[in-house]
Amino acid sequence: MGNDADTGFLQDGVSRYILVGFSVLFFGVVAYMIWSYAIDLRRGFKYRIGGKITDKKLNVRTSTTHPSHGKTGSVSSSGSTSRHYYVAIDGVQYSIEQEHYGKLKVGAAITMEKAPKSHVTLFLEVGNANELPPEKSTEADDEKRKFLSSTPRKVYFTQDDFEALKRGFWGKAKFRLIVISAMAFFIVPFMVGDMQIMLVFLFPLMLIAVYQFWKFNKEWRLYYRNKQYAYKEGIFAIVQDKSKYSHNGKRSNNVETSAGTIKVNDQLYGKLNVGDQIILYKPANGNLVLSVTNAGNEEIYVA
Repeated sequence: MGNDADTGFLQDGVSRYILVGFSVLFFGVVAYMIWSYAIDLRRGFKYRIGGKITDKKLNVRTSTTHPSHGKTGSVSSSGSTSRHYYVAIDGVQYSIEQEHYGKLKVGAAITMEKAPKSHVTLFLEVGNANELPPEKSTEADDEKRKFLSSTPRKVYFTQDDFEALKRGFWGKAKFRLIVISAMAFFIVPFMVGDMQIMLVFLFPLMLIAVYQFWKFNKEWRLYYRNKQYAYKEGIFAIVQDKSKYSHNGKRSNNVETSAGTIKVNDQLYGKLNVGDQIILYKPANGNLVLSVTNAGNEEIYVA
């Protein structure tokens, strides 16, 4: 970095400032972490939090630095991904470590102890807020098994169902068409010009375009068949858990059921609770969920 008098990284004044700045930032973060743990050890007390889990959230942030050209002409870039896990207890949000997040389900009773400054989880115990007395548990289990084994319902499409089917198809089709158009932008000029030899190097792009076109064609035929059949099938399921997911500002709501995990809108997410007996309506072909009938017998469309 510094031996070469002409091209050494440290020979550049700006580079030296950058190096010093990053060093100060790095050691500052380390010092803050040590200081927060030291404060907790010196104070010698902890927060005890108890209640019912009302929500879960995973926040993912990905950052990428723009390529920079150094004095030697080299190009450098870097990226990082951070994941932050949160759990809401009686409506109040707390940060939590990854190893605990996967064990928690919405609706469960929880007792948690955290350090006040570093927010480290010192103790965590999970119960079941909806636990039934022993004499009633068998009756509740039998009711759930009977509900899940109910005969699927078949209902003819309404106009709202056709619209939901169309939204589900175009939600995926738009992405595939954008990818196909982008690949064609690079490939077509070489095909119509005198540089067909370059297609050898662009072969991976051609594979991507062909694959996306194949997926688009498959989904289009599935969409057309479902329009022709024009009926949906209701599958009985029970809500097992739900959580929110955020990636660089883009949010989604995930609901885990006994029939699989589905993505829902904010309205439906707020109306579903763990343990609810629901009906998932899917078209005749495929796994697209069009709507959900909740415990109040209200049908709400997923998207």
